[in-house]
Amino acid sequence: TWPSVEEVSEYRRQVRDRIDALITSGKFELTLPLQFKDSACNDNNAFWWIVTMGCEHERIHLETASVHVRELPKKYVKEEMSAFWKKCPKQSNTAPENELVGVDGGSVVLGRPKDSPIYGWDCDYSEGDVVKVNPFKASKFLVSNAEYYHFMKEGGYKERKYWDEEGWSWVQFRKPEHPYFWVRDEASEWGYKLRLQTEEIDIPWNWPAEVNHLEATAFLKFKSEKLGKKVRLPTESEWLLLRDRFVREDQNEWKKAPGNVNLEHFASSCPVDMFAQGPLYDIVGNVWQHTANPMYPYSGYRVQPYYDDFSLPTFDGRHMSMKGGAWISTGNEASRDARFAFRRHFYQFIGIRYIEPMSDDEVDREPFKAVNVGLDPEVEATTHFAFAKSVCGVPNVNTQMAEIALSAFRTHASADVASSAQRALDLYCGAGRITFELTSTFNEVVGSDFTSRKLMPAFAMKERGDTSYVARTLPVDGAPTERTMVEAKSYPWAATYERATFFQADPSNMHAHMTNFDLIVAFNVLENTHSPHLVPAHLLSRLNVGGILVVGSSFVWGEVCNVDVAHSPLYAPDADHLQVLRDLLVADGAAEEVSTDVSSVVAAFPDSLSTGTLRTIKVAAFKKLK
Repeated sequence: TWPSVEEVSEYRRQVRDRIDALITSGKFELTLPLQFKDSACNDNNAFWWIVTMGCEHERIHLETASVHVRELPKKYVKEEMSAFWKKCPKQSNTAPENELVGVDGGSVVLGRPKDSPIYGWDCDYSEGDVVKVNPFKASKFLVSNAEYYHFMKEGGYKERKYWDEEGWSWVQFRKPEHPYFWVRDEASEWGYKLRLQTEEIDIPWNWPAEVNHLEATAFLKFKSEKLGKKVRLPTESEWLLLRDRFVREDQNEWKKAPGNVNLEHFASSCPVDMFAQGPLYDIVGNVWQHTANPMYPYSGYRVQPYYDDFSLPTFDGRHMSMKGGAWISTGNEASRDARFAFRRHFYQFIGIRYIEPMSDDEVDREPFKAVNVGLDPEVEATTHFAFAKSVCGVPNVNTQMAEIALSAFRTHASADVASSAQRALDLYCGAGRITFELTSTFNEVVGSDFTSRKLMPAFAMKERGDTSYVARTLPVDGAPTERTMVEAKSYPWAATYERATFFQADPSNMHAHMTNFDLIVAFNVLENTHSPHLVPAHLLSRLNVGGILVVGSSFVWGEVCNVDVAHSPLYAPDADHLQVLRDLLVADGAAEEVSTDVSSVVAAFPDSLSTGTLRTIKVAAFKKLK
């Protein structure tokens, strides 16, 4: 059951008190400037970087929460709170006519320097690459509700010709008739209202249209047709040229925000012709702006280890970059080099600026689909160790563990459980090899890992039937090879891999929906968990009666493990680990140990792209009795 609001609030207070105590303790010396390039070099820098990261992440959640509040049915919000969410009072039944303004070409520097004194997420930083931008024309205003309405009025949501394949699939599924935050209201003058945080108002036609990337792309095909010339979304580089040329100062240099941003003006959008920035309006602020390019890593990209899956999962060709910030974007979000990305069907406070390119420079999204390959040596090595036939001179341990687990299941599971084989769970699954191996037997297999970063190869395989990685010939040092492609069709589970699904979770405190499994495989889990002695019973609680739990562990405790002997005899230097495991699971009659084909296997664990460590994995299996 969910904890009460009071319990959650008390927990939050305790966390806040603990963090405040650490900040004021003097234990961690603060040396300024605090920079990305040194953020993990020692405990002092690490602590202050994490504190700053927490503050900036709270800003993100301020904006995200405001989107969710706006999505809630009105019965769940207090309309009187509109006095707090002070909307812009300037609303009109008309909107300015948009036009295209010529912009000279030039050069822009991509990204934030790694010695910047301003906080950034890892995707913000670059090696200072300079990009040449060709001349183009840009819309003077963001697309207003009135301008977007022409698309609706002429049946844009019903015309297949305006939508790409992904967009039309979304239309068929969602059946939209208008932007998400519009509310149909026959009693209002124009037939629509606009949902704000806690109230609905008559459609302000002069405010920006808020649409997802699929709608934006379809609208611009419609707009191109009407204009008789091609217009499209700007690239990140084109947007940066506008910002550098017409806004100039960054967020930390403003005396007053130059647009409707940073919560300095309103707690809503405002007219698209209210904040001039050079010859254009709203280059920054009001609503975010869609761009034409997917999210991608700048040169020199490095994962920030304290939030290792902030950016990497978005480098997949499916997450589109957005720039400029909205009225509620503060701190890093409002800065020049802030980079955020969402899937194309997601909604945010985000709208459209369009450009007319002066040259044939169509943005091709294909090259972005595997740009994360080679960026994360740990994930690359994990993927290689998962899918290679053998590594470091020993057979692939993932296939061995899958075979051991399936054999134990077929031999010892209760007849009703074995005959149905509904659900299986693979913990600490990484690239998902064991998960996929189990799909040939089970109708549904859940793979779970601590970090979504390590799940990226598994997600790719699940969605596309293939995944890529860069690896060295192991265990011999050498230059990285060309990209290695792993395809589901090459494995026995080619016809069943889509039965897999993946979640990020803690094995000692799994999500409520992660239950009712017939088989659970816990390979390399105990040695990578904060409190290993709590895991076996927790896993048993998620297993169906008659189901099988298979544990494979080296019992070589990792850095994350809190291995105080006072907590459990499992951590004693001379412990008989398997006997302690039996005591944890069998003593009260909840389970019985069953035999496995082998009692141990030798496994290779990646240390780097070019080396691995061999360890003996002890194997035990248990059948749940009650």
